[in-house]
Amino acid sequence: MELTLLGTGCPKVDYKRFGPANLISTKKTKILVDCGSGITQRLDQLKLSSSKIDALFLTHLHSDHIIDFYQLIISSWHSYRTKPWKIYGPKGTKNFIKKIMNSWKQERSQRIKYESRSSTAAFKIIVKEFKNTGKINIKDIVITYFEVDHKPVKYAYGFNFIHKNKKLTISGDTRPCENVMKFGQLADVLLHEVFIDGEIMKTNKMRTAKTLHNVKAYHTPSSLVGKIAKITRCKKLVLTHLVPTQFDEKKLIKTVKADFGKNPIIGRDLLRIKI
Repeated sequence: MELTLLGTGCPKVDYKRFGPANLISTKKTKILVDCGSGITQRLDQLKLSSSKIDALFLTHLHSDHIIDFYQLIISSWHSYRTKPWKIYGPKGTKNFIKKIMNSWKQERSQRIKYESRSSTAAFKIIVKEFKNTGKINIKDIVITYFEVDHKPVKYAYGFNFIHKNKKLTISGDTRPCENVMKFGQLADVLLHEVFIDGEIMKTNKMRTAKTLHNVKAYHTPSSLVGKIAKITRCKKLVLTHLVPTQFDEKKLIKTVKADFGKNPIIGRDLLRIKI
């Protein structure tokens, strides 16, 4: 099993760090987690056609994690996808997808009629919404989903991906959360989000002290992410969804290592990690 970081950024635009998205792959299976800005460009850099993706899993419905959803769908049609999309996400996913697809319905109908392609299967979307916890099999990968704490976002999830006794845990967006520590036990790789303490300063009326407090409050600060990894007893800690996207990398490694006991891996777009 292999993890490829397609986007390690956050809502702030950074051409080096695209929007949150990951690829989990085996020889048989290709699964996307989230579809932040630039996901199709990153897939193209990997020379992986979106027509080959088996399923899309959504951690939650924040815009930075789903903004390129329609781009993914329409580009898969242009890439000759001939099978429906399988999408798994939190409560509200069905309604979100219905609205997005309806908003582009007229343009899509015109393309279908005029371009006369042999299949429209790429526009058939099968959506399944998560319960509190559960298991899903996609070919040779077993996925466990579990709730995380990203309040005020009501429905947010993390995942375990298991293949041949190897385990990848993805935190999704969350403040320090018991479920991540519970489900992430003995993970071969823990992919965890991080808010980097001391790197964002109050600069103007659009970024107040309250703004910084509230953003930090529903993410996991760098002062705690190493402790979480230590509790999970994971073999490797990979940091992603880096807030802000530009920071003192040596300082972050030092801070996290002090708690984790090992150097974390600072995620970067297109980084591949074998599990």
